[in-house]
Amino acid sequence: MKKQYEDTDLDISLKKLNADLLWKTKQKQELKKRIISDIEKLESQERNKNPILSTSIKKVSLIRKLTYSSIALFILLGLFIGSAFISPAMAEVVSKVSFIDQIMQSLKETDDRNGKLDALYDEISKTLNENKEYKGKVDVAMSTFFSSEPPSFTVWVGDEDFKKEHEDEIKDIIFKCARSYKIDGVEVVIEVGDNVEPSEKNKELEKHTDEILTITQEVVEEKGYTILASGVSMNPKEVSILVEIEGTEQHYKKVKNQLEKHIHDVIYAKKHEKFEVEVKRENEDEIKGQNWQPIFTAVMEETHKKFKETNGFAYSFHPKPLEIISKGEETEEQAERIEEYARQVVEIKRKELSVEAIPYKIIIRDKDHKKLYEELHN
Repeated sequence: MKKQYEDTDLDISLKKLNADLLWKTKQKQELKKRIISDIEKLESQERNKNPILSTSIKKVSLIRKLTYSSIALFILLGLFIGSAFISPAMAEVVSKVSFIDQIMQSLKETDDRNGKLDALYDEISKTLNENKEYKGKVDVAMSTFFSSEPPSFTVWVGDEDFKKEHEDEIKDIIFKCARSYKIDGVEVVIEVGDNVEPSEKNKELEKHTDEILTITQEVVEEKGYTILASGVSMNPKEVSILVEIEGTEQHYKKVKNQLEKHIHDVIYAKKHEKFEVEVKRENEDEIKGQNWQPIFTAVMEETHKKFKETNGFAYSFHPKPLEIISKGEETEEQAERIEEYARQVVEIKRKELSVEAIPYKIIIRDKDHKKLYEELHN
């Protein structure tokens, strides 16, 4: 028995189209057979790929979706010609394909925009630092909450005299760079920074801390683990390390004490200092949070871009299931449309990144936190 297509909205729409379309002529029957056969071949090729090539499969997933969309539109265009009847089912499929295509195009545009913003920041930093008058005297930061909106640049300078002398030309440099990347509406603020030189004691403490962290990193990596975060507290003397442990909870409990003792012994051998060492492991919610973070970012970016009044966003794994919360100045009538749009962004991005499906709830609130709409997705 032939295996059914994966249960995705687009695949369901294609199957529905196959069932409902009126194929009235022999030529249309042949066209139908060829196109459905092509779709099945695409599915077969995708399933038979080597599972080890996960990175390639992720990249192909977008191409696959676009191919489905193109085939679907080709079917529809072929049927519209010579047929005066368009069924409600056909109209629904056209709407679904168009809706998903719009979201995928918007996601691509957002990626392109983020790339532009990163390149612009690098260009501004490089230009300012290459100026002999500015070298070592300016520091620049870029901030933007939504990439679809103009970024803001803050430039810190050493003193008020330097600011008065160079403020206008620094702004001109930034605006010129922004124009070269076709980014409009950029805001630039020049601030006098705190240029206090650290004391010798603080310099020595920082150097010592860096040495301890370097030793710790070498020990952990030697054992085949990766440090996600680490910190050193010198008073009381304590080193706290968060280590990513691949495998089961039982494996972590088995190696935890051994790894802590090994780090302690190596530091003592090299620095003749005793530190209390704590090794931690990410819990399941933290791992899920990392995997879902690009999805949350996409929902935030895309819902704001589509519905400008939506400017708040939050998520929580407690209590279960995962909650994705969006809020702004929406009306009850808009809330359902926003929820459906956010859900499609979640599913498209989740499949693109091959993130495990888990139950989640999308909640739409108004600016006063009143719940307007809620939907659970399993």
